[in-house]
Amino acid sequence: MDDQYYILEDGEQTGPFTLEELIEKEPDIHTRVLSPQENAWRDACDLPELYEYFLEQGLHFPTESNLASFWIRLGAFVIDFIILEIIWGLIIAILSFRGLMPRIGNLTAVDVFNKMTLRQVILLEVVIYFTFIAYNVICDTSAMEGSLGKRICGLIVVNADGEGIGFLNSLGRTLGKLVSINFWGLGFISIFFTEHRQALHDYLAKTYVIKRDA
Repeated sequence: MDDQYYILEDGEQTGPFTLEELIEKEPDIHTRVLSPQENAWRDACDLPELYEYFLEQGLHFPTESNLASFWIRLGAFVIDFIILEIIWGLIIAILSFRGLMPRIGNLTAVDVFNKMTLRQVILLEVVIYFTFIAYNVICDTSAMEGSLGKRICGLIVVNADGEGIGFLNSLGRTLGKLVSINFWGLGFISIFFTEHRQALHDYLAKTYVIKRDA
């Protein structure tokens, strides 16, 4: 038979199974499977015929067809920046009301820091960076698997196994993103020429941005 699959259970080979029988056994992503199209044992998540099964389990593997382009990621980033500006504005308004900071109409104004003392500048930077990190980490590790901007654009952030990322991965990814932002966005350019359309922070954190429904 051409449709014969074998799996390793406690180090023992079991089978053969048809594809339907294999799916009925509910393999996880690391179940070792010998496919009739392969000559070596592979993790179940590496077999294309099981992608739909894992998709139903909520796993989205990064593939050539679903990797997000630079432009849709830029759109998500712009949405996130608008959301963050609103959050920053609310926090600054509270701090201004308490007399800890002058009223700031526009954070991107050239002379915004000229109106502030060194202590206020440090406080503002702490607010901006802490909020940026908290926003991204909370969103990335939530059920959304990405920021609000990514959610609106139909994107999610996953690891190589198609799973949502954890706290440490998200924190490292966010810190890497901050580095790129502070160096004129150079870290984002790699999306154009890397095999998996990864920005520098994706590459360092081993994460992928994909289209959820592709």
